[in-house]
Amino acid sequence: MSSLAGMPAFCIDPHVGNDDDQSITHRAYIQIRAGLISCRLKPGSRLKIAQLQRELGISQAAAREGLSRLAAEGLVTIERNSGFRATPLSVDGFRELADACLTIELPLLRSSIALGDFAWEGALLSAYHISSRVLAQVGEDEISMDAYVQHRDEFHRILFSRCDNQWLLRAWSQLYAQQMRYRHTFRELARYERSLYEDHRRFLDAVIDHKVDEAAELWRANHDKIVAFIESSLGQTLPDVAPKRVATGRKHKA
Repeated sequence: MSSLAGMPAFCIDPHVGNDDDQSITHRAYIQIRAGLISCRLKPGSRLKIAQLQRELGISQAAAREGLSRLAAEGLVTIERNSGFRATPLSVDGFRELADACLTIELPLLRSSIALGDFAWEGALLSAYHISSRVLAQVGEDEISMDAYVQHRDEFHRILFSRCDNQWLLRAWSQLYAQQMRYRHTFRELARYERSLYEDHRRFLDAVIDHKVDEAAELWRANHDKIVAFIESSLGQTLPDVAPKRVATGRKHKA
């Protein structure tokens, strides 16, 4: 188990802050969650409470409470007689996750475009400009990779931010965190996304022009391409490869 002390939590905590946020239990939750999403805590590995206690400098009760919260989010599984385990990654699991994401993203996108104002358009254009520049510079180093992940995340959050359904936003935040566990495919994904520049520009133009139907269709089409690419990458790294099905997004009405 890699050291977790001092690990960044990233912008991935869906919980609203309160007076308990500075508690030891909440700190344990944040640090363990970051370790799971970054895969520093290896998917499928047993999560030993005593070891987490030593790594984080917390009580066993705080570690256990943090793991229980993470089990509710699907990042941890609880097994009878063997305690907690980091939820494993799988090709089938990714397919189901991608399908669930699209189910939520389409209404998020439609609502956000319909309610978006000039300030939102400006923020979105700025986020796209930065993420495009960062994408062009992704190399083999971790710094450029971290920047790519951060700004990709920022663009998505701004894109959906005008949706007025907070339940959809919360659900998407949890699903997006699950997607980040497949980050080991992102370096190859960054290279692939460079070839989708024209697709991205058409999508952004449709969003800024508030062409909801066109933007939704372009989003679905891009989703299918990304899912197919990541599935191909996972097929080379994960053992449980099942026969491919039709791209998950195609059964969704944009």
